[in-house]
Amino acid sequence: MTENQLILHQYDISPFSQKAQKMMGLKGLDWLSVEMPLIAPKPDVEALTGGYRGTPVLQVGADVFIDNWMIARALDSYARVAPLNPRGPLEAAAVYAWCERLFIPLLHSAFATYKSQWEPDFLADRKRVFPDVDFDSLYIADPDRRSQVSAFLGEAAAQLGRGAPFLGGETPDSGDVHVWGMVWMIYSALPDLVPLVERYEELTRWHVRMEALGRGQRTDVGFQVAWDALRDGGFQPLPETPMEEPLRDWLGATVAVSAGSADRGVARGRFIAVDQHQVVIATTPLDGVEAHVWFPRFGYHVGLAS
Repeated sequence: MTENQLILHQYDISPFSQKAQKMMGLKGLDWLSVEMPLIAPKPDVEALTGGYRGTPVLQVGADVFIDNWMIARALDSYARVAPLNPRGPLEAAAVYAWCERLFIPLLHSAFATYKSQWEPDFLADRKRVFPDVDFDSLYIADPDRRSQVSAFLGEAAAQLGRGAPFLGGETPDSGDVHVWGMVWMIYSALPDLVPLVERYEELTRWHVRMEALGRGQRTDVGFQVAWDALRDGGFQPLPETPMEEPLRDWLGATVAVSAGSADRGVARGRFIAVDQHQVVIATTPLDGVEAHVWFPRFGYHVGLAS
């Protein structure tokens, strides 16, 4: 994969984009940033992915990786240095899921803090993306929500209190990245929660170490660079679909892939591979030009397209 450049479709205010940037920093990688619109429609990235519009999206040639779970796997394949998932897939998945749960009270805190300041179009978009959230009932100083955040942060501090500089030991990995992304969100947007971080010395010292790792070498480019990379780039080998895979009979059919946790759009494409790690669909973003779009099995749903 190293003959292709890394292109990250993202926007900087997203903690999930920040996580992907920090992965670049851990590995010391050069990468290109394509600015994604904050709200729908996002016609270019939706064409590239088959309809998914969440952030971030990593493009490597004609391969497109959705969600930081797949981005970490793709970056480990791209550059073997500083592996992001050295502790094995199950432990990596557990930390990933733990941070997804931590994101919920942080998200609600952000809505409570800023909903009255947002432009109507932005607020309407966020209500559409998160249809299960009752925006009208959220308020900043919710004791239960603050207690939840404190409990999550306390567990991270307890892990660091075991004596290692990073959550997994002597070197940082994706677990540190996922937790750091949530702490980054607090420091950058949720000032009322900062004291909950700074009550833990282990956590604040770890945060300084994570910040010092940087975000790699970034170059901002326009979407035309992505289209050129799509036309000129190749594909990485597809995973082998196991004979016992329940979705195997759908190979070759048009499927719809969606995230279970929020409305980030539905991607439609030809189903070309699936295993326990990923689902891969083929899309046609440009006439006669195909992309392979990689989704995690974790947290995403697949169905036959109507």
